[in-house]
Amino acid sequence: MDVNATPANLEAVVQGASRSSPRTLGVLALVGTQLLFGLHYSVAREITAQLDPVAWTVLRALLGLGTLVVLMLVCRRPWPRGRRTWARLVVLGVLGVALNQLLFNAGISRSTAIHGVLLMATVPAQTLILGVLLGQERFTPRKLASVLLGVVGVAVLMRVDAIAATDPSGWWLTRDGLPAASFGDTLLAGDLMIFANSACYALFLALGKQTTRTLDPLALCVGIYLTGAALVCVLGGPTLWASDLSALPATAWVLIAFVVLGPTVGAYLLNLYALARLPTSLVGLFINLQFVIAVGVAMAWHGEGLDGRIVVAGLLVLGGVSLRFRAEPVS
Repeated sequence: MDVNATPANLEAVVQGASRSSPRTLGVLALVGTQLLFGLHYSVAREITAQLDPVAWTVLRALLGLGTLVVLMLVCRRPWPRGRRTWARLVVLGVLGVALNQLLFNAGISRSTAIHGVLLMATVPAQTLILGVLLGQERFTPRKLASVLLGVVGVAVLMRVDAIAATDPSGWWLTRDGLPAASFGDTLLAGDLMIFANSACYALFLALGKQTTRTLDPLALCVGIYLTGAALVCVLGGPTLWASDLSALPATAWVLIAFVVLGPTVGAYLLNLYALARLPTSLVGLFINLQFVIAVGVAMAWHGEGLDGRIVVAGLLVLGGVSLRFRAEPVS
């Protein structure tokens, strides 16, 4: 500290620190979010190898809801009120919890972590398209180019060229490269489920934009999880009931606890915290960090590799993300 600083200068320094600190904390929250989400792909693949994806979705929704309710009570946050508010929360819960998690878990049990993170990286492009359709945004040449890059990247990843050539040998395979007994067991089927999941999440973001401005973040999470978990229980409750949870090894329960406390509760709250303090452009660019983390963990944990097709698809999809967003200074 400058010992010759005047009171006016000191006041300016304090005010500057108070302005920069929230942004710095926002960046740290964003890094934490990408770390948790990046780990989630491989963790989810491991859990769904030991527990039915539908049963896992129900269990995750219930445990996540219970954790959020406890946080609400401890923090003494106000509960959502009003019919219109709860009507919006029902829609958001169906998209952001029920369909989102059911499709993701079913997809990742058939696909790979690397494919999963690439397909989820298309969410900004899909959100942009929905924003244009809803009148929230408008296309510019740069935004249009970013969407087209993402579309081509997904087409490359899903081997659309092989499908167009009516050559089923290139895509009628499981993620392990073995002939699939049915289309539902193929890598492509898993990729389509994850892509549908990303579309649900994009619609969730587009429709929930206004709600995030009027509700406390924790109350918003609880409302979304309450309505979403209810539908998940209706659809998948019998599957969870028929599952033998006592047969799960201790390592599986550790991974389950991580997903509930990390990607389910922690990452959602960290992401909302970051969105409130950072420009959307910076938040969008951090998807690239999520990809790096997910790929590194998938290669080390499950032995997944990067072939030429994945590299080309990754360059197209992540290039589109980077073109879509233009980072602003953090400090």
